[in-house]
Amino acid sequence: MGNSIDIRAKRVVITGMSAITPFGIGVDTLWENLVNGRSAIRILSGFDAYDYPIKIGGQVPTINYEEYLPDLNLNKIDPSTHLVLTTAGMALKKAGLDLKEEKFIPTIFGSGFGPIASHEEGYSVYFLKGWRKGSPQTIPKGMYNNPASMTSIYYKLTGANHMIASACASGASAIGQAYHMIKFGTAKQVLTGGLDRPLTPSMFSAWIMMRVLSNNPDPQRACRPFDKNRNGLILSEGSAMLLLEDLESAKERNAKIYGEIIGYGASSDAFHIAQPNFSGEALAIKKALEDANLKPEDVDYINAHGTSTVMNDKTETKAIKEALKDHSYKIPISSNKSMLGHSMGASGAIEAIATILTINNSIIPPTINYETLDPECDLDYVPNSARKHPIEIALSNSFAFGGNNSVLIFKKYEGGK
Repeated sequence: MGNSIDIRAKRVVITGMSAITPFGIGVDTLWENLVNGRSAIRILSGFDAYDYPIKIGGQVPTINYEEYLPDLNLNKIDPSTHLVLTTAGMALKKAGLDLKEEKFIPTIFGSGFGPIASHEEGYSVYFLKGWRKGSPQTIPKGMYNNPASMTSIYYKLTGANHMIASACASGASAIGQAYHMIKFGTAKQVLTGGLDRPLTPSMFSAWIMMRVLSNNPDPQRACRPFDKNRNGLILSEGSAMLLLEDLESAKERNAKIYGEIIGYGASSDAFHIAQPNFSGEALAIKKALEDANLKPEDVDYINAHGTSTVMNDKTETKAIKEALKDHSYKIPISSNKSMLGHSMGASGAIEAIATILTINNSIIPPTINYETLDPECDLDYVPNSARKHPIEIALSNSFAFGGNNSVLIFKKYEGGK
């Protein structure tokens, strides 16, 4: 029948990747620093933190956005959208697409806090100067969907544009949704990823008051996932974008393929707004394996959520054991956050790219600052030095406040198979 729908599952590949992280601009910069075990954590700059008890974080470097976005009035765009538009353009270009040509591509992005700087600016004007000094620009700049909408407008992407908010799992959740859109035939290409710029004065102070940030005064050694003496996460920022594509479409246009997504699992702890629960996390891992039609012993590597908080790391360890049973002791695991800090909604997308690069290079970036064994964290966390290791299939975990759990599974792509 002419109007019948093809319900066969499609294979989903990655044909474009880009990232802006505290290490700087680009995927190559990200990989070089990760594999060499360098820390991107520094003393904060850009806002006055002189009387804050914590003064370290993972900030993206100063970027001349006019170079990347020459025809935009950047004053009318939130800083998070500067970051996203730049990263999105790099991903589309990497995928071999014409940035000026109209394209039916959905934009599905994840963010924990969205255009938070514009909200802060608007509230500051209101409380300090009164309502008559408010700006109408606060509405479009501060709309939560602004990053996805502006990307759609600027690059002429006529597919649906959505923002997904699932706290620290937002980037991974967005990628998972985009993957399913292509897998089940509702799109051939999707631009997806994550972003967050939570290093603003009021947001940073709120995280300090929540008492989950590390108070270690040494920036380079402060983030120590799975180490017995870990004492908190490091707040960070960044953006990462991937172009996902139907394998047939990618082959038709002779696109370079960086890897394949073969599974996505999501769950809710249904437990507590801020405390993780291992059974919910384990369920997401199991659902991802089920989606990919895999067994635990098929997994060669795990890119851990690994935030360096006392509660998260032991809960994630327990979840991995619950989901993968005895095989969990045979799998190398590492945390990119030991070097990058926690970029909230961007982290799952940055770590997705890092996982793809880990597979392609057969080198596992280390978990740095790991010195003392925690009896409750007794798996193989690839401490301090990168490790050569053949990898066919890898998991990337993202677990978040609100009980949001997202797990992605990536596979090495070999042409013709």
